[in-house]
Parts: sequence; C-alpha cells; structure tokens
Amino acid sequence: MKKALTLSLVLALASMASAQSWFKGSLDQAVAKAKSDHKLVLIDFYSYT
Repeated sequence: MKKALTLSLVLALASMASAQSWFKGSLDQAVAKAKSDHKLVLIDFYSYT
C-alpha cells in the first residue's frame, strides 16, 4: 500500500512539472538564441484540419 501511495504521489507531482519553455519569436531570433546557448532548435509543426 505504501508503494502505491508513493507512486501515485510521484506521478501527480511529475504531471505538474513542465520541462519545456516555448520560445515565441522569429526563426532568426530562435537560431541566434540557440547558438548563444549552444543548443539545437526544435520547430514544432502542427496544423488543424
């Protein structure tokens, strides 16, 4: 029972955590920021049908 409660608590806390922060700006700005931070650029394409 203790393990189930601990697992439930961990999953609840993990679902509230967000590891992503989305950059809003132009592609050129994103590339410049990525170069200064030594990171890659992820472009998220999503369309409505």
